[in-house]
Amino acid sequence: MKSLFLITATFLLCLSQSAQAENSGIYLGAGAASASISSGCANDTFTRCNSSLSDSKNKSAQFRLIGGYDFDKHFGIEAGWSELGTHIVQNFSGLTIGEFNASAVTLALKGGNTFSNGFSIFGKLGLARVQTKYTNVPSWTLIGSTNQQSTGLVSGLIGQYNINDTVGFRVSMEMIEYTDAEFSGIATGVAMMAVFKL
Repeated sequence: MKSLFLITATFLLCLSQSAQAENSGIYLGAGAASASISSGCANDTFTRCNSSLSDSKNKSAQFRLIGGYDFDKHFGIEAGWSELGTHIVQNFSGLTIGEFNASAVTLALKGGNTFSNGFSIFGKLGLARVQTKYTNVPSWTLIGSTNQQSTGLVSGLIGQYNINDTVGFRVSMEMIEYTDAEFSGIATGVAMMAVFKL
């Protein structure tokens, strides 16, 4: 994970040295997001299996960080880290048998348009690295280890308003699809963030 952040930071730094176009540059953001995960069997869709409740166990907003580089007013690249919440696991009869906590590191290309009035709308598509940490009760036989990592896809729709040349406010909808040894899951959420252009 540290190497991914180091590579991304180096790439963004190199790009910033050669930035010429208006609306280009590095930005950072932080905020909170909702978190829900729906899941099913990872390997066998023809048998009944355990599933997670869609809502986060603690019902609180999840922390989110982003960093990116805009090439121009239409295209950019964005990395992020997201808490995806702690979720209860139930068997097919509805009995709670465990829980898991999930988080994700993402790297995505984004494309859209920035308007002269400060509004912008973008879509993004890229890769996600999801970490799931399972806690099970004795009645649940967990597939794989309690700490698992898997690669998936991230996609999203972003709306942003730039208050000035430095500060913006963003609302985004994001979906992360992943499959670890236990579940094939889809994490969705709406985030509200402050964005700062460097």
